[in-house]
Amino acid sequence: MNIFKRFAKSLYSPEDIATFRADKIWKSIIYILLISILIFLPIGYHTATAANDAMKVGADTIKNDIPDFTVKDGKLVSDAKKPITIDQGSIYFYFDSTDSLTTDQIDNQLGSADSAIAFLSDTIYIKAPGVDQTVSYATAGIGSKANLINFYQSMEDLSKYFIPILLGIILIAMILVTFFKVALYALFGFIMSGFGRMGITYYHNWNIAAYSMTLASVFTMIMYWFQITVPYLSTINMAVSFFIIFLVIRQIPPTDQKQPVQ
Repeated sequence: MNIFKRFAKSLYSPEDIATFRADKIWKSIIYILLISILIFLPIGYHTATAANDAMKVGADTIKNDIPDFTVKDGKLVSDAKKPITIDQGSIYFYFDSTDSLTTDQIDNQLGSADSAIAFLSDTIYIKAPGVDQTVSYATAGIGSKANLINFYQSMEDLSKYFIPILLGIILIAMILVTFFKVALYALFGFIMSGFGRMGITYYHNWNIAAYSMTLASVFTMIMYWFQITVPYLSTINMAVSFFIIFLVIRQIPPTDQKQPVQ
C-alpha cells in the first residue's frame, strides 16, 4: 500500500492503522515528514504573504505615521501621549511608548487573518498567522526612528533571502515538534498496551502514533488555511490522536505480534 493510500486509510480506519505497526521505521519517518509538510503549507503561505505585505507598506508608514522616538535603557521614549494604531488593511502597526498595550491586548484586537508589528514600551512584537515573536530593541539594534527606518529598508532589500530562511526555520521546527509528538503518543500507546505485555512494543506504538495523527493534522491544516481560530486546538488534536491510538490498540489481538501489512 503506497503512502497516499495509507494517508487516506489513516483518516478513518483504526483497523488499517493497526496493520501498519510492523512497518520499517523509514516508512513512518517519511510519513511524519509528509504530515509536517501538510501542516506547514498554510502557515508558510500566510507567513510569506504577511511578510511581503509588511515590507510593501512598512517603510512609508514608519516614515510618515510613527513619531520620532529614542530607546533609553531598553525603553521606548517619545512625545506620544497615547498608543497609536495604524490600519494598513491586513497588517496593523502599533506604537506605544506609554506602556499601555500588552501583546495579549494586541492579539485580542486582531482577526485570525491579520498581522501586526507593534513597537511596545520595551519590545518589538511581530504577529502573523503561525508566527508570534518578540524582539528587544537592543537585539534588533534599534535606538531611534532613524535606526528603525534604516533597519526596515535593509530588511526590505534582504526579504528575498530572509523570507525563505524564515520559512525553512518554521518547517524544521514543525518537523521536530511532530517527531516529539509521535514519541509522546507512542509512549501513551506503550503504557496503554501494558508496557509491551500485549505483544505491542514501543516500536509498534511509534508506527501507530505516526498514522494516528493524520485526522488531527488534516483538521489543523484546514483551520490554518481558512485562518479559523480554534480554542485549545493543541489539546483537541492530542485528545483525538490518543483516542485513535486507543481504538487501534483495541483492534490488535494480544497474542498477534506481527500482523502482515496489507
